[in-house]
Amino acid sequence: MAKTGLVPEELLDDIDVRVPRLTLYVQRCWAGLKNAGRELCRSKTALIGALMLLVLLVLCLLTPHIARYDPIKQSYRELLQPPSARHYFGTDRYGRDIWSRILWGGRRLLTISLLAVLVGLLIGIPLGTLSGYYGKWIDAFTMRVVDAWLAFPGILIYLLLATLVREWKLAGIWNDLALICALGANQIPRLARLVRGTVLAEKEKEYVEACRVIGEGSLYIPLREILPNCVSPVIVQATVSLGSTLLVIAALSFLGLGSPPPTPDWGSDLNLSRDHMESRPLIAIFPGLAISYAVLAFNLFGDGLRDILDPRLAER
Repeated sequence: MAKTGLVPEELLDDIDVRVPRLTLYVQRCWAGLKNAGRELCRSKTALIGALMLLVLLVLCLLTPHIARYDPIKQSYRELLQPPSARHYFGTDRYGRDIWSRILWGGRRLLTISLLAVLVGLLIGIPLGTLSGYYGKWIDAFTMRVVDAWLAFPGILIYLLLATLVREWKLAGIWNDLALICALGANQIPRLARLVRGTVLAEKEKEYVEACRVIGEGSLYIPLREILPNCVSPVIVQATVSLGSTLLVIAALSFLGLGSPPPTPDWGSDLNLSRDHMESRPLIAIFPGLAISYAVLAFNLFGDGLRDILDPRLAER
């Protein structure tokens, strides 16, 4: 057999073509992670936010192991206890351990915020992508629906869903699902407008014209070619939205519109401590600090990502 430099056809079946592809994929992922780490270290704002979020995530994951008491168990022998070795943050007016309630409440609030933003991403991104790419009457109709959606207060959607849940005498996870759906619906129009604006700028570029020339499908171009180039502003918006969503959840609970007691919640705990702010101010300080810490972490990380991912800011 002549040596042509090519692999003989009879040996092709014995070659595992997945190995080099997998190796290449791992190398690309590792290079991307190293590049992301370098960029993260260059931005002090993003680095501080990332460290704060890492601490928050670790605490939420370790909550079942580091929460010392049942967050809803009452103890009338230990009402309004100050911080001590037994109760790190003291107890509330019902004798419940504040440390445990903050940990379980943070885990719940963070989960609801993530799911709500995820709902907005799953619906808002395709909606904005298809609207911006196809244009014409599709874009006009979609944007008028989005404008009307933005004019409708998101809290009314939650009140409607909460009323239905209570009317049907549902409880527990159904309250959280109603909150997730309402907050997710509130995220959809904002994300759709953001993605649409980015797609309008991207679809006029040369690589899109090249895809059309070679005959790519009508859905392949917007979803596989344009959408990956619109990820940067979406990531920044989603990160900042996590902080604002968490703040809205706490505000609703503070007003008595969140999950019913005795569910651990930073907003409801803050509301419950108002009667004892003069005699026991730490009862209000700890939930307030937890809310401020979480929102600040998301905002710092989002601002840092904006500085990293926006090339115009990077040039400055």
